[in-house]
Amino acid sequence: MSRPVRPIPGCVRRCSVAFVAVNAEQAEDWNGASGREFIEQRERYERMLSRLTAAMLASAQIQEGENVLDIGCGCGDVTILAARAAGRGQALGADFSRIQVAEARRLAAAAGVANARFEVADVQVHPFGAGIFDVVLSKFGLMFFEDPAAAFGNVRKALRRGGRLAFLCWRARAENPCFTTGFAEAAAVLGLREPPGPNAAFSLAGPARVGELLGGAGFGGIEFAKVDEPMLVGRDVADVLECERASPGAAEVLAGLSPAQAAGLAEQVRDRLMAYASPGGVVLPGAAWLVTAQAT
Repeated sequence: MSRPVRPIPGCVRRCSVAFVAVNAEQAEDWNGASGREFIEQRERYERMLSRLTAAMLASAQIQEGENVLDIGCGCGDVTILAARAAGRGQALGADFSRIQVAEARRLAAAAGVANARFEVADVQVHPFGAGIFDVVLSKFGLMFFEDPAAAFGNVRKALRRGGRLAFLCWRARAENPCFTTGFAEAAAVLGLREPPGPNAAFSLAGPARVGELLGGAGFGGIEFAKVDEPMLVGRDVADVLECERASPGAAEVLAGLSPAQAAGLAEQVRDRLMAYASPGGVVLPGAAWLVTAQAT
């Protein structure tokens, strides 16, 4: 028997609330160079993370008629998949990158997925409404909150009692070579710059802290599962090196270097990538937490 479909408030269909971002630094980045790069490399990144995405969606067990919130939706691949699984329900993708939300809307329309909606929103403060979602998902989109306690509290408010949360976050940097084989790390090895500082991408790498945040926000049944999946990052080393060289982070590192220094740096990155090359492409291990919980 299918579950009854609950009506969704108009805010979810097309919210007219003005966009407010308390995390101005991240909003600026994802509406600028990082957002543009993500759009340009969208297919590559979606392919890289496809196995991790599948694991998250399987754990969420989206049912016919459910309403789903996808946090940090980017270009909307998870939102579209969730909308298809929800059938008569709806999926809302929220992200504070206007340019990625515009791309997500375009892709959903092109795919004919009419029950996927997208909003420009800082999830930490956005007024979604109380108890209107059955499921909340996030594929590596929860690590960047300015105030994670407030953000998880707002997410809990948007979930109905008994609603489900499922999200992916990175484990330690050392377990994820995609963060340690690039230009910034190579430049530190060569003494061209200081080692990279703390990265927001790993702000939820510690289960104890995440458990405290979720428990304090009103979640129970919190579980952490290690998900280790290979990530195909490119067809060969030259392909990955070209992509990496064009990234905002690499551009910052390369700025001001002499041609000889830049060439040496590229060679260092190439050597690191060779360790992961095979006839099937360059495959790096991906190490994530799949976190699940219920709204109590």
